[in-house]
Amino acid sequence: MTRKPCKAWLAAIILAMAVAPVCAAGSGKEPGQKGKPAPALEVEPTPPLALDVKMVKLQKNSSGGVASVALDALASADLKEVTVTVTLPANVTFADGSRVFTQTVDLASGQDLKIPKDLLVSKDGKYVVSVEAAGTTTKGKAVRRGFSYKLLVGAQDTLPPVKDGAIEYQGVSGGGN
Repeated sequence: MTRKPCKAWLAAIILAMAVAPVCAAGSGKEPGQKGKPAPALEVEPTPPLALDVKMVKLQKNSSGGVASVALDALASADLKEVTVTVTLPANVTFADGSRVFTQTVDLASGQDLKIPKDLLVSKDGKYVVSVEAAGTTTKGKAVRRGFSYKLLVGAQDTLPPVKDGAIEYQGVSGGGN
């Protein structure tokens, strides 16, 4: 003797097969949006420490001048014993006459260290100010960042040549590899 399937079970299976595609299509969508999947969330990795130098003001003299600059160090992770070192080239000094500035601090995540400095420039020219920061995360990983700032006093940066309306940059043999 064979048994016939129960109509209730058959109806449940048919209903499940009809509802499953609708439920699957609903996942991954923003509320209120029909037919459009939610955009994928992209996260850019950031270094645990970022450096930046900006010119705030330049008081130009007949030769040289006084440049007021602002150094910013932004921590995106808890860092301890971060040593920031600013090194100046010849003909540029800090207001106290030195050419090297060093400061060691602990930085919490999201903390921004601002260091304003006045630079005495003895003659016009292009100068490179070097900034370096080194420290460790709270987990003991070493963090090191460097930054170079081009200081222009009474000088202009030369632009690359223009050919057929486009700026032409010097090529690197081997494609830079």
